[in-house]
Amino acid sequence: MVKINITIEGENVSEIIDELLHMSLELLKTNRKEIREVLKILADESLEILNEKKTLEKGAELYRKINSEINWTYKRSKE
Repeated sequence: MVKINITIEGENVSEIIDELLHMSLELLKTNRKEIREVLKILADESLEILNEKKTLEKGAELYRKINSEINWTYKRSKE
């Protein structure tokens, strides 16, 4: 097992986190085209997964359960 100790002296941890966040936001802003491309790839993959038969069956089962619960609650409230 490897143990790594990192110490940062003379800096406030919240300042370091703020700086990392600021750097991350700047990277996102300057690489919009690349980020859009990654998002498109992820969206395409997500749609492929959602269209798989097993996923569709699970979605249909969830829909039936939700619909049944709504109908039962509505029926109970009318009585």
